[in-house]
Amino acid sequence: MTGRRLLRIILGLVAANVVGVAFCFAFVLLFQFPDKVGLPSRAQQWFYGFAIMAIWPSLILVPMAMGIAAAYFWRRLSFSLWEYFLWWVIASLVAPIGAYLFFKEGAVCLLIGFPILFVCGFAGVLIGRLVFKSKAAAMNLSVIPVLLIATLAEGKLRQDHQGVVEDRLLINAPAAAVWSYVVSFPAIGAARECIFTDSLVFKERVSEVTPMRLLTFEIVEQPHDPELLGHLTLHRGQFQLIDNNDGTTTLIGRSWYTLHMRPLWYFDWWTRDVTSHVHLRVMEHIKTLAEGER
Repeated sequence: MTGRRLLRIILGLVAANVVGVAFCFAFVLLFQFPDKVGLPSRAQQWFYGFAIMAIWPSLILVPMAMGIAAAYFWRRLSFSLWEYFLWWVIASLVAPIGAYLFFKEGAVCLLIGFPILFVCGFAGVLIGRLVFKSKAAAMNLSVIPVLLIATLAEGKLRQDHQGVVEDRLLINAPAAAVWSYVVSFPAIGAARECIFTDSLVFKERVSEVTPMRLLTFEIVEQPHDPELLGHLTLHRGQFQLIDNNDGTTTLIGRSWYTLHMRPLWYFDWWTRDVTSHVHLRVMEHIKTLAEGER
């Protein structure tokens, strides 16, 4: 491999990831804009609504833009399809590894996003290969705005998916013991806050309490985080206790949500899996505390 060829390969790798980082920083700054300029609450709601409508396709368009950028620098290398695939594997690994090492992004989020980054990015590579290899490249560039319009149009026409995740856990303790930890985890009140890692705060309001049986809380405010806005809306959570009349209790955790992302089958699977892990982590802790009294 000549030095000139290697340089073009490296330039393609760098260009793809520079494009990705630039878009990500732009999105973060956009979502920080209302707080920085002190917009009133009504204006903030309008702004976030517009931003959600405009930016949700980033999960498709940003990887495609990265792939097209790489293809531009690789256009004179006479790559085979296999070589394009191989070098895109390397290019698409740079961003998540860098995000994990330098920006402390969560491994789970990066794992969820990587298949979309790789598949959509490789599609961008193939589009770029067709555009930049052709002698009529200027004419073929019309594919890019058509693709942009089609993606945005799909965002306006898509149907959001509403779902509920339910998990059950058997606890070797009476319902009274389990209930005492359900209502004190955290301390019960009309208003609650659920604080996740990275200081993400979900404000909750208790909407239904049936002692020894049911606790339901509504999500009244989600954090204005770019990873959530326009992607997932959590509506309510619930704990239900079933006394098995044998000294044990079945604890049920439920969460209701609306998923705005596509492909639906892919992100719904991850949403349900992650939500279930959150349920079981809390429920296992309640189980440990309740059974510890015996």
